[in-house]
Amino acid sequence: MVENTSSLDVTAARPLAQERLRAAWVRHLVSYLYVAPALIAIVLFVYVPLARTVQLSFYQGNLLNPTRTAVGLDNYTDLLTDPIFHETLLNSGLYLVFALIGSVAVPVSLALLTLQLTDREIDFYQSALFLPTVIAFNVVVLIWAFFFLPTTNGLFNQILALFGEPPNAWLKNPRLALPSIALIANWKVMGFHFLLAIAGLKAIPKETLEAAYVDGAHGWALIRRIVLPLFAPTGLFLVITTLIGAMDAVFTPIRVMTEGGPNNATSNLMYAIYSEGFRFFRVGQASTLSVILIVVFGSLIYAQYRLLDRRVSYDR
Repeated sequence: MVENTSSLDVTAARPLAQERLRAAWVRHLVSYLYVAPALIAIVLFVYVPLARTVQLSFYQGNLLNPTRTAVGLDNYTDLLTDPIFHETLLNSGLYLVFALIGSVAVPVSLALLTLQLTDREIDFYQSALFLPTVIAFNVVVLIWAFFFLPTTNGLFNQILALFGEPPNAWLKNPRLALPSIALIANWKVMGFHFLLAIAGLKAIPKETLEAAYVDGAHGWALIRRIVLPLFAPTGLFLVITTLIGAMDAVFTPIRVMTEGGPNNATSNLMYAIYSEGFRFFRVGQASTLSVILIVVFGSLIYAQYRLLDRRVSYDR
């Protein structure tokens, strides 16, 4: 009789377990339905174009002509042996260096300095430095074009004249054109990064700073041993976002002011993709450059994250 009761209990519990399992699957299905629109958009507008770009990198053809010729890895081998591509890759690296200086080091340094001021003075500098961010990029480029005029009417040449120096053709000098373009892009985005740096520094607990000050940490020692380590998560965010957007930030100044010149001195991977695809309509070469851009910068950002993440995550 006991065995029959136990058998009945197991039989009755089985539908209950199945019902709970079915309810769990329904909950999971509902959660996926909530994110389905975003997933569909990501697949359609990110992964499908990415797969199509990789596919086109193995073909040659005109963007306006649907006929394509399969060439295998020829696009990659031709590009990797092209000295112009080597110069473009070097220019891209230089843009990254200037971006890290102008969009990370300078805003963080200014944020450290302004924290010594009153709240009203901090608000003034926040508004003043953030102003270029809300100005249209084409307007910014036109403003700086006046500064870089090669004649004596240019602002920078007028400054040189005060010291008895001759006027300089800033954007036509291969050694000065790239830093000049990088200066424009950094000036445009620096204000936003300055606000992020201010927010990250203000998030540091005052009690921690006061305790460190009482223990004898002053000046540079306080900044190096207390402030910068606690600011590291915000700093990592600034570095990664700067690396991601560095090529895009200088595209408009290059397009409007130099078109990659003089002698390819200001071109980079992003502008080379635009030139190959939408000026010369060489879809295969443009796709190959796009794949190389994704691989190079994806690897760089991943390595940066892996190297710095353990330094800023204190729970590991």
